[in-house]
Amino acid sequence: MSYLDFPRLTFAGRFLSDVPTGNNDPGSFGSPDPPQPSWNAYGCGTFDLLGCKVTGGESGPGQPLAAGHPALGLDVLTSPDQASAKLVDLDPDWQVSTEIWGLTVRLTGPRGESLLSGRFRPAAFRDLWGRGGDDGGFDMMSATFVSVLEEVAYGPAAAAVPLLAELRDCSPERLSIRFTMYGITAQRCTAAFATGRLTGCVGPWSPGEPLSFVAGRRLDMGSLTSETSFGRSVAVVRGDRLVLDLGNAYPFAASPGPAHPRAARIDVAVLPGEQVQAGDVLPPGADVIDIGTAVLLPSPPPSGVISLPLPPQAAHALESRPLALLVADAGGGRRVLSRETRDGLYVRADGFVHRVEAGARATVTLHARERGEPAAGVTVHLARVLGDASVLTVPDSVVTGPDGTATVTLEAGDPHGPRPGLDGVVEQVAYSPRRNADGTLDLDGSGIDPSMDVIAAHVRDAHEPPAEEHLEDAVQRILAPYATHYPIMGEHLVNLGDLDAVRPWRAAMLLALSRDITDPNHMPVTRDLSEPKRATILRWLNGLPAAPRAMARSAPPPVSGVLPPEPKLVAARDLVARGLSAARHLSGDRGSE
Repeated sequence: MSYLDFPRLTFAGRFLSDVPTGNNDPGSFGSPDPPQPSWNAYGCGTFDLLGCKVTGGESGPGQPLAAGHPALGLDVLTSPDQASAKLVDLDPDWQVSTEIWGLTVRLTGPRGESLLSGRFRPAAFRDLWGRGGDDGGFDMMSATFVSVLEEVAYGPAAAAVPLLAELRDCSPERLSIRFTMYGITAQRCTAAFATGRLTGCVGPWSPGEPLSFVAGRRLDMGSLTSETSFGRSVAVVRGDRLVLDLGNAYPFAASPGPAHPRAARIDVAVLPGEQVQAGDVLPPGADVIDIGTAVLLPSPPPSGVISLPLPPQAAHALESRPLALLVADAGGGRRVLSRETRDGLYVRADGFVHRVEAGARATVTLHARERGEPAAGVTVHLARVLGDASVLTVPDSVVTGPDGTATVTLEAGDPHGPRPGLDGVVEQVAYSPRRNADGTLDLDGSGIDPSMDVIAAHVRDAHEPPAEEHLEDAVQRILAPYATHYPIMGEHLVNLGDLDAVRPWRAAMLLALSRDITDPNHMPVTRDLSEPKRATILRWLNGLPAAPRAMARSAPPPVSGVLPPEPKLVAARDLVARGLSAARHLSGDRGSE
């Protein structure tokens, strides 16, 4: 089960993405010149949900939430009593799988009463693409985060919302959740700076399912027009229903909002066979079995999720034939806009982003599905992008077991500092269920984006603990780059490049550096510090006297371990408080829903 199953809630609003951009240029590390600030040099990594409310859902198959349902309009929030969640890149050399860390998601009632809360398992975005065609800008970029909510708790008031009771009964420990984010504003000095649009879904989750994607029927990229692509999507068959997620698939007309007019109506159908490819035009009378139509204009269904009745003939055909999306063609036929992966085979890595110490191991689970069902005995081929220069040892291939999964073990060597100013190296391991005659991976029709759908690992350099007489110099070398590339600390707290300024902050530094990496208070926010280097800093801090010895700035050191709120988070929440949230701030359209 996943967020595409029943019962399901959808929600929409905005999000804050206060990512630091002073560390975006890998070439600036190890350079005496200051880094290029890019669009948000003083970002602090904060992620938050802004003005998000429940917009729809289904209490059961074919039972959408009707007007007046007690779930509609409920607030979807983050935790009020902990530090904000963080958005984090793996490395300056790998910024295409940004992760959310330290997030708690809450559902509250009209009086602020807690109905549901859960801890968002750290997950990276996937299926990043530009939804505006060739002319699309930064605000047209869109991606999807899929994860699970853990440690789920229901408040007493949840009993008044039957759908929540149904969720608790069918999935008591974990819930599946999806965010689709797009339309971020990078224009400074605007009210919406560093914020964007968000749609989401919450539904049940069952053991054995992936944690970071839906193992359903994957529909590959297609072309709506010669200049405009149509994104990837996923569908699941549940009983006599087919549920399709187009939330990150349809392109926009111009600015983020309404769908492109050519995508106003999209037919969902079963193709005659594997020989029909995306872009082919099917004449009237072709052996196509129609399931239904996705209507995206004047507004798409909530969160872009379409639930259609599945005729028995179509259900039978889907056991051996590909699912597809069709649009009307000028000649009277229908053009295949997007279709299911070749032979219905779909392989994807779960938990594909890793931070690995030299000499350590990491494991990745691969899931294989055929026509949406677990595929046993599938050989998945692996290839290190760096080839023989790689410091990772991985098998050439793995074979899926009865449950359609296989485990890949990554064994990391010591990179020996190949990048001046940056720790270790970023490794990529590509995978595919097919291989070409020359031994390279065959990704044609796989639903895999070769530039991003890889296993990504930041392998850290080995670090020998320094002798006591060299300890302070070692700490200085480790902390100094953070002062340069993460200047918000120096602006509001302490200059990390000045150890005399750091000493009064000993208690707060010990608190942050000792936190688990999943904790929102974890330091560094960028989560790129190796464990041996973190141990070196902690060793130095523990050797300092408990009382501050000197003050390097007028601001007093913290006494409680509570750090000041992030400035953009305060501004963004004020934006919502002043009423510039989902509906009003989206120029009056429902394109975000």
